[in-house]
Amino acid sequence: MVTLGDEAMKERIDSERNQGRAPDMGWLDHDRLGFNYRLSDIASAIGLVQLQRLDDMLASRARVAGLYRQALAGSEQLGLPCEDRDGNVRGWFVFVVQLPPGRDRDATMLGLRDHGVQSKPYLPAIHLMSFYRERFGHRPGEFPVCEDVAARSLALPFYPGMTEGEVARVAEALTTVLAD
Repeated sequence: MVTLGDEAMKERIDSERNQGRAPDMGWLDHDRLGFNYRLSDIASAIGLVQLQRLDDMLASRARVAGLYRQALAGSEQLGLPCEDRDGNVRGWFVFVVQLPPGRDRDATMLGLRDHGVQSKPYLPAIHLMSFYRERFGHRPGEFPVCEDVAARSLALPFYPGMTEGEVARVAEALTTVLAD
């Protein structure tokens, strides 16, 4: 689902999601490459209901992010997501911390798992994904800052219904693992 306030962009998206049909949506007139990205009626109905709950869902996720911020504020080793500012508010879908330089992310993830906490690496350096390596010949070392940040990024458990106790448990496990 895409929402926007630009009519020209809407026409382009409508065309591309509908197999590249021309703006008049003529049945056999395709003026660009397109795809079959139309939502089913069921997916559309679910999307409309979810939109009615959007403010509550975003507030719940912001609450959990705030709990993580509080629980991890004392850790000088971790880089936390930047604060919202200038009236900009993010829609939280993941809470990612930056491990300290030189810290092995995989070993940290294993340590968390030993404490019953699942985590995920997040987000890889895009230029090192197979498509970009094969198509454009990118190799490690081209973007060292990006590669460093990617290697130290760790996504913690995150969902709207997390309790303060669950966040505290994750924070305690992470603090313990980092202290080892």
